[in-house]
Amino acid sequence: MELKNYNVYFFFAVLMGISFLVFFILKPFLIPFMMAIILVHLFGPAYRMFLKITGKSEGISSALTCLCIALLILIPVIIVSVLVINEVQSIILYFSKDVNAGKVFVESINKMLTFFPVSDKVDIGKIVNEQSIINVAKSVSQNALTLFQGAYKGFSHLMFVIFVMFFSLFYLFIDGEKLMKRIMQLTPLRNSYEDILIKKFNSISRATLKGTTLVAIIQGAMGGVLFWATGVSSPVFFGILMTLASVIPSVGSALIWLPVGIFMIVLGKVTMGIIILLVGAFVISSIDNIIKPKLVGKDTQIHPLLVLFSTLGGISLFGIVGFIIGPIIISLFMALWEIYALEFKQQLKQFNK
Repeated sequence: MELKNYNVYFFFAVLMGISFLVFFILKPFLIPFMMAIILVHLFGPAYRMFLKITGKSEGISSALTCLCIALLILIPVIIVSVLVINEVQSIILYFSKDVNAGKVFVESINKMLTFFPVSDKVDIGKIVNEQSIINVAKSVSQNALTLFQGAYKGFSHLMFVIFVMFFSLFYLFIDGEKLMKRIMQLTPLRNSYEDILIKKFNSISRATLKGTTLVAIIQGAMGGVLFWATGVSSPVFFGILMTLASVIPSVGSALIWLPVGIFMIVLGKVTMGIIILLVGAFVISSIDNIIKPKLVGKDTQIHPLLVLFSTLGGISLFGIVGFIIGPIIISLFMALWEIYALEFKQQLKQFNK
């Protein structure tokens, strides 16, 4: 083997080793950096508008755009946080003070059992007595302090992530295009294939944020109004939970309205529980099929099964931001297979004769 070949192999071995170390150094910053890349793409028009206003001052334009993004994120977060704290406090008070909750629950179950032939043989009070339910309620209220302590510990990490994201945002607005051009120059892919990947990333990130986020907000708002109208305790809290759950395609909102509706029936509020179930099934859940296709567009649609898996997998791997990152990764994976099919079109025809 020639000495030149040894040099090439040694270079790539060192490059891979250093790249491996760099990955672990930058690993804590990957998620906020990926979010910054997505936000830079989405708010690129705003940055270019500020460039015209400020006379092409990149630093000022980037700072103004970051400020706008911060306001769009922080104001809703502060409002929602205040509402959630108030609702959680009311839930804790309900569980800690309403000692009749266990009795109501047991009586409601026994009433429901009267519709079944085994009603005379089963007494739910012997299986789940009132005192055991009250003990569970007291345990929930006592453990609430531990939950809040954990939330405060996570707050510092959240601040770190936000700082890294906005720090990355500031410089990506200024140097993002130069960085992208440099990366494209170093990749051996054809320019047409690079364009396919960039367009796929742009379309799916825009579609996911625009479609999923708006649908989740609409479903959460409708759920909150529904819970308030039917007399559910803490409707704002459950509405916010529905908003968060709605990022999971197809089944997200049902994770909230279905158990709430069943619980209302169990508590003896049969009419209200049935209303929640009917509105949830035929109105709230249908929003996914009516609004999202119009917002997302047919050209960016991937199979519903892949959407579900990529969303759930993304959330489990990256946290809440995974509902965006997961579908993007899947779409890029599919785009690479499209490139493979184009590049080896003739060979594939020969192999498949």
